[in-house]
Amino acid sequence: MVKATHPQLVWPRSDGDPSRWPDTTHKSSDDSWYEEVGEDSSRFDSYSNGIAKSLVHYLNLQVDPNSQRIPMPEGYKIFVHKKKQPNGDVRQDFYLFGTTNTAKFRSVPEFAPHAIWLFDRSKPLDDHSTCECRYGKGGPKRQSLPSSATKRPSGSSPLKEGSAKKKKAVVEPVEDTSLPAVVPERAEELRSQRRFRRGELVWFRIKTINPPSNSSASGLTPITHWPGLVSNVPLKSVIVNPGDTASASASSAWTLFGGSAPSSLKSSQPDVIKYYEYHIRPLGMFSAQDEVIKDAKDVLPWQVGSELLGGEHGWDSIGHFAEKALKDGVKKDAVKLQSNIKEEEQKIQERERRREQEREEVRQRAREQGIELGEEEEREPEKLDVEALLNKTWRSRWAKRIKFVELSEQYEEIVFRLSVALKTGSSITNSWAQTDKINVLPNDQDISAEDMTAILDQRKTLYQGLWWGGERIWLDDLVRLKKNRKDLPTGELAKPSDGAMDRGVFLKIRLIAIEVNNTTPTSTGWRCVLYGDLFELAKEGTPGSEPTHASNGGSDTSLVRFYKPPRGFAYKQLNEVASEVTVDVIDVAGRVYPDLLDGTTQSWFIDPSRPNEKEGRVIPGEGPLALAGLKSGTTVASKSSHWEEDLYSIVQSTTKSTETSMKDYYISLLRDEAGMPTPTVIQQSGNGQAGTLAEALGGLGETLKA
Repeated sequence: MVKATHPQLVWPRSDGDPSRWPDTTHKSSDDSWYEEVGEDSSRFDSYSNGIAKSLVHYLNLQVDPNSQRIPMPEGYKIFVHKKKQPNGDVRQDFYLFGTTNTAKFRSVPEFAPHAIWLFDRSKPLDDHSTCECRYGKGGPKRQSLPSSATKRPSGSSPLKEGSAKKKKAVVEPVEDTSLPAVVPERAEELRSQRRFRRGELVWFRIKTINPPSNSSASGLTPITHWPGLVSNVPLKSVIVNPGDTASASASSAWTLFGGSAPSSLKSSQPDVIKYYEYHIRPLGMFSAQDEVIKDAKDVLPWQVGSELLGGEHGWDSIGHFAEKALKDGVKKDAVKLQSNIKEEEQKIQERERRREQEREEVRQRAREQGIELGEEEEREPEKLDVEALLNKTWRSRWAKRIKFVELSEQYEEIVFRLSVALKTGSSITNSWAQTDKINVLPNDQDISAEDMTAILDQRKTLYQGLWWGGERIWLDDLVRLKKNRKDLPTGELAKPSDGAMDRGVFLKIRLIAIEVNNTTPTSTGWRCVLYGDLFELAKEGTPGSEPTHASNGGSDTSLVRFYKPPRGFAYKQLNEVASEVTVDVIDVAGRVYPDLLDGTTQSWFIDPSRPNEKEGRVIPGEGPLALAGLKSGTTVASKSSHWEEDLYSIVQSTTKSTETSMKDYYISLLRDEAGMPTPTVIQQSGNGQAGTLAEALGGLGETLKA
């Protein structure tokens, strides 16, 4: 066993856990596998010396750094990943496993800051954000724009003040069908016209979970859906033979493509049906890579939440029941915590004894070899990290990372995780980000002189997409606006068609821009503006309305050949062809789901065209009608106000802040129940300690209000 070469090079603590080591079992036929690296290997010695060098400099030890060695921290081991190559060679990559704060460390330089953090006992072991390694928040950061930028007076919207005319500018000239300037994901998602996109927040159908039949569950309704994020949407295919039970629902797969079932389904010949399979990562503190796989018919937009789980009252009931479940659980957890404290105190005493024995062995070897070690720094004995124990209790009891299929059958734990999922989802919808910057060439003749000047002066930047309210929005999308048809300016827009006053208003996005203006010599303001054409929903056949189906001819290379309206309706452009309108991003209500009520595309709402097919379905309220465009966009709308850098930042910050609020409240309850004193300063990394779970949840029912 490798020994420390200096009394100061003894690990004072460790975040290592053997459960984080990779599995080393493998067969000779495996293409890749892990093997443990022994302490007698040159690679281990390289790690031992490299880490020791960093610590010698950090501790300012007056010794030769090149001759120092240190064992790996408790719970850590080095492993080599071996992978067979096509030429017969075996590639070897070495990693340090064991930390509970990331998957692994790839090198000594990458681990060195983490080693220093372990030695710095002034930084709590349960708060990795204080670590300077690349996996801690103390590491490198990217600068972001101020989030207050979206908080502007509503009157700053040009559409609200009057329709602004502009000469149209083609931002992305297309010279051939390859569309080189278009982000591949944008092209694929717009052309496929599938309902949901990667990264979007959705609801997926689960096996109904009924509340217990006691008074404590008052106000709760059956749990039928769970929120999650779409991680992947692979295109699948299946061969359907005449007479197969699958052929009965095969037409729904074709409906998702905007077409009708092929005649071969009615013939004696087999047919290949293609369909989308939705891989969804459930919210609610599950394993990071856990996914559930769902058919498109079992997935609904997040914004139908007011129609699920009992709506506003039901969501509040979930929050109240989760709080009661947590308080009841704390009583049991406190007893176990007190037992764990005694056990950990005994372990600390044993570790201190071993460390002192190890230091004495180093001193003895130095005396035997006549080496002068110098005066040793006085070390404080290890103390029980109570905060770490409290956090461990939280993680093992309520925040354990499990797979969704492993969800407990205990109704209390189910509702608690659901409450976390609802709060997380609501927080995600409160954030937004622009994506995929467009690099415009200075000599681009298709950009107006006014726009080009603004772009070159860095007063305007163009983008291809947005994350808005948990939805993925692209250039060329048709989006709902937070506008009532009657409130639009008159004179420069077409007159309302019959019945349009009660329906939605839409924008076909031609351009997404971040526009900067220097409000004062010392401050800069900015806003996100969308340019495009304005539409209303008119009855099919109304003069001037758009076609309701795709054209099969021509050489059109646009990403969207037509925009599918709800059955019996058509989109009608309101602004003149030679003009366009500008809309502030805060006026965007969200995406349009024109066939949301079509019974062949979803299995939850009753299709108005098939009112007798009621089994397993519910009557749609105004929310689904608004998402289809049949009601004003003010009925159901995204309320995004907080700017983030990208989707990763949105999801990471919201999930962390939600769990932190829950954890802080839980720990405050646990301290009280266990008779532990409340520290003067509570170590927190998020929103602070919540007085009640309702405060931590922020009022679940309130999140449904527009």
